[in-house]
Amino acid sequence: MDISPPVFTSAKKLKRPAVEALFAQVYPGIVRLARGLTGREDVADGVVRFVLLRAPRMLPNWRDPTEAQRWFMHHTVLTARRASGHEVPTSSDLLSAGEDAPGKAFIRAIRLLPQQQKEAVLLHFGEHLNSRYLGVAMDCSADAAEAHLEAGQSALMQVAGGEIDPLLARLKDAYARLMPAEVEIPAAARKWASKALRPRRTRRLIWTAATLLLIAAAIWAVWAIKGKS
Repeated sequence: MDISPPVFTSAKKLKRPAVEALFAQVYPGIVRLARGLTGREDVADGVVRFVLLRAPRMLPNWRDPTEAQRWFMHHTVLTARRASGHEVPTSSDLLSAGEDAPGKAFIRAIRLLPQQQKEAVLLHFGEHLNSRYLGVAMDCSADAAEAHLEAGQSALMQVAGGEIDPLLARLKDAYARLMPAEVEIPAAARKWASKALRPRRTRRLIWTAATLLLIAAAIWAVWAIKGKS
């Protein structure tokens, strides 16, 4: 979810082409993360929508691309956490696609972990985050994130036994396949930039119209006074 400094600097001005460029850089990572954490296309779409529509309100406040990257990852995780009540049938879990029975059972075991253990496992093996960045993404300390990861791995070892390493390797491959197709990214970036900036454009148009009305009223008042005199 890397953001280039030139794109970040331009996007802070909230100009649509620059925001589109920023969204094109973060969109693939947000989609993969949302799909991995929720396991459902429809729920992941809702997570992506919520995060991207909120981003322009935060953009002017971010100091650098690193802070922006942390925000996108952190809020994708937190939004997916709020959506965790949606059931994920094993047969249609995005991570289970193409898996055999042991693979599907392993993904099911991950989904049944306590929320933060599940997040730690998926973020570590899917997003390759270390303890420090796990803590940033999950809104906890690095030590707490490490504890969640260890507890999750321990629970999975009881399920998978000596087969856990091959199953974890398959998890990584399945997770990597959750990225959106390259051809989808430009259109998605344009769509979400347009939707995200629309309230700001509407407010600007209303303000401009109100200003013009005040100017017109002032001019009319001047002419009315001159007419009476």
